Amino acid sequence: MISIIKSVKGKIPPLKKWRLFLKVLNKKERIVFLVAISLFFLSLIVFFVSFYLSNTEKVPTFGGSYSEGMVGHPRFLNPIYSPISDVDRDITSLLFSGLIYYDSTKGFVPNLIEKIPEGEDVLRIKLRENLRWSDGEKITARDIVFTVKVLQDSEYRSPLRPDWVGIEVEEIGELEVEFRLQQPSVAFINKLSFKIIPSHIWKDIPPQNFALSEYNLNPVGSGPYRIKELIKDPNNNISSITLEPNPYYHNKQPYIEEVVIVFFGNEEEMITAARRGEIDGFSKIAPRDYQATVAKTGFNAYQFQMPRYFALFFNLENESISKKMRKALNLAVNKEELVENILAGRGERVDSPVLPGIYKLEIGERSEFNAVKASEILDSIGLKMNNTGFRSKIVREELNFNFQNDMNTGSQGEEVRNLQRCLLFLTEEDSEIFPDGNVTGFYGQDTREAVIRFQEKYREEVLDPSGLSRGTGMVGKSTRSKLNELCSRIPKKLVEPVLRITTIDQPLMIQTAEMIKEQWEAVGIKTEIEAYNRIALERDVIKPRNYDILLFGKAFEAIPDLFPFWHSSQASEFGLNLSMYQNENADLLIEQLRVTREERDILLQEVNELILKDTPAIFLFNPDYLYFVSPRVSGIRSGKIIIPSNRFIGIENWYIETKRIWR
Repeated sequence: MISIIKSVKGKIPPLKKWRLFLKVLNKKERIVFLVAISLFFLSLIVFFVSFYLSNTEKVPTFGGSYSEGMVGHPRFLNPIYSPISDVDRDITSLLFSGLIYYDSTKGFVPNLIEKIPEGEDVLRIKLRENLRWSDGEKITARDIVFTVKVLQDSEYRSPLRPDWVGIEVEEIGELEVEFRLQQPSVAFINKLSFKIIPSHIWKDIPPQNFALSEYNLNPVGSGPYRIKELIKDPNNNISSITLEPNPYYHNKQPYIEEVVIVFFGNEEEMITAARRGEIDGFSKIAPRDYQATVAKTGFNAYQFQMPRYFALFFNLENESISKKMRKALNLAVNKEELVENILAGRGERVDSPVLPGIYKLEIGERSEFNAVKASEILDSIGLKMNNTGFRSKIVREELNFNFQNDMNTGSQGEEVRNLQRCLLFLTEEDSEIFPDGNVTGFYGQDTREAVIRFQEKYREEVLDPSGLSRGTGMVGKSTRSKLNELCSRIPKKLVEPVLRITTIDQPLMIQTAEMIKEQWEAVGIKTEIEAYNRIALERDVIKPRNYDILLFGKAFEAIPDLFPFWHSSQASEFGLNLSMYQNENADLLIEQLRVTREERDILLQEVNELILKDTPAIFLFNPDYLYFVSPRVSGIRSGKIIIPSNRFIGIENWYIETKRIWR
C-alpha cells in the first residue's frame, strides 16, 4: 500500500490507483473508508450551506399571483360611484390613488401631494413632480379640480356629493390647488384621501352618460395596479378581473406580479373555493365563524380595527321611553356577553360616542352590566313585574263616559264607541252583557241586544220608572244615567310596554338584537324585533324616523367629527342624528371641536359626559374587520384602518416570491 502511495510522488492519485488502493483493503476496511469519505463530503456540504444561510438573508422579489375572493359583482370601478358598493370600493383602491392616505402608525401620509397641508378654512396642496396616469398622461391640478367639480354637481349623482357641497376649489398652477371652506374645519383633511379621476378621459363625457361609460369597467387610474383582463360569465356578470402592476405608479412597484379578483354569489361558495386552494384571500366573515374559517382554510387571519361602533339609538321623540328607563335598559345589557358570543371575542365593547380606545383618549368610567340595579330603576318608575313574567305599568284610562245623547240602532260616532267600551267594561263583571262585542262606532244589532241585557239587569232603575217590562234597546235618559254612574268607576289601566328594536336584515345585527331581547326580557321588558333590507331600512325606517329603537352602526374618519351624528341640526330626516338628540351645550362643544386643534381631548371628554348623561343611545361594540389570507402571501400588516378597502394600503410590500442576498 505504501508503494502505491509513493508512486504518485506527492500528486493526487488517479482513479485507477484508488481502485488498487481499495483492493488492498479488506471488506471491513473498505466500509469504514467509504463511510468516512461520505461523512467528509456531507460535512463539507453542510458547512457551505450553513455558511450561505448564515451570511445571506431572504428578501421579497418580483413574481407570483395572488387571487382574492369577493361576494358580489363590480359595476363602477370609478371613485365617483364606488362608495356605493364594497366590491367597487375595494377594487378602486387598487386602481386609483388619493392625495393622502392614513397610516395606523404615522397618521396622515402624503400620497400624490408633497406634504400634508395646514389650515382650517384655506388649504393649499401641491402635487408631486412627474406623476402619471396608467396610460402615461401627466397628472395635474386640472385633474383634482375636475374631480371635485364632478363630485359637487348633482347631475352626476355621486354618493360623495354631501362631503363637497360648499367647498370652493381653484387651480393655482399646473401642480397646485387651493381649497376654501365656508366654515373652518379641522376634520376637512379627512376628505383629501378622496381618489381623483383623469380629466383627459372624462371631460367630454356628459353627466347623463357618466355612469354608462366603458371607463367605469376599464379605468385609467393612478394606483399600484391597472386592469389586464376582465372575464364575464354567460349571464354577462363579471366573474373575474386580473390586475397587473401599473408601470407609471409613483411609489415603488408591487412585488406581486398579478392580482386576480374572483367574484362569488355568496360566502359559502367563496369559502369552498378557498378550501380548494382556488383563491388566496377573502374577508367579510361573521366574527363568530372565525375559528371555523381558519380551520377549514388553513389561512392566516388578520384583524383590523376601524373607527366605528354599533349601538341602540332611542327615538327621543317617543316620550314613552323615559330617561330613567333608558338608563335601566343600558344597565340590563351585558356587553361582555355580546362581545364573547356574537363577536367570538373578535372586537371590543363600546361605552362612549367618541371611541376613546380608537383615538387613544382617557375618558371616564364605563357603565357595567347590573341587572339588579336595572330592575330597581324599573320598579321606581312604576314598571312592576306581573304574573306573565313581564313588567306592566298602571296608567289612567283616558275615556270620557259622560253620555248626553239618545242612541239607537243605526247611530254611529265617537259616543257609540264609548258606549261599546263601557259595555265591554261591564262585561268583565257580568259576562252576559256584551260577550262578543267590538268597538266599531256603529250601533248595530249586537250593540242593541247588549243594551237590552243591560236595561233588564238594572230594571228597577232603568225600566220600572218608565213602566216598561222589558228592555227597549234604545239608550234614553234613564239608561244614560245608569251608564254614566257605572262606567265612571272604570279603574286605571295596566299597560304592558313592548319595546321594538328595528335593524338591518344581516346575521350579525339579527343575532345581536336577539341577545339583547333575551337580556331585556330577563328584567321583565317585553321586546320585539323588526328587520329590513338596507334599501327599505333607509327609505321606510331611518329617513322618516319610523322606529322606537334602532340597532345600527356609525363609522368615523381618522379625525373624528361628531357634528353629523350628534348635533341638533342633523336631527332631521336628512341628517345622521339617529336619536334626534338635542342639547345646546353639546352643540356648542361639537362646533368648537370642528375649528380647534387645541385641547381636543378635553372637549371630547365634555361632549362625551353630556351625551352619556342624557343616554340617547346604548353603545354596544366594535367588531374587528377580519381578513383571511393564505400563508404563502407575506408582508401584510394589520392595524387601524378607516374603511375596509384600506387593508390594501401598502400592497406594494406584499410578496409571494423570495430570493437570498448576501448580508
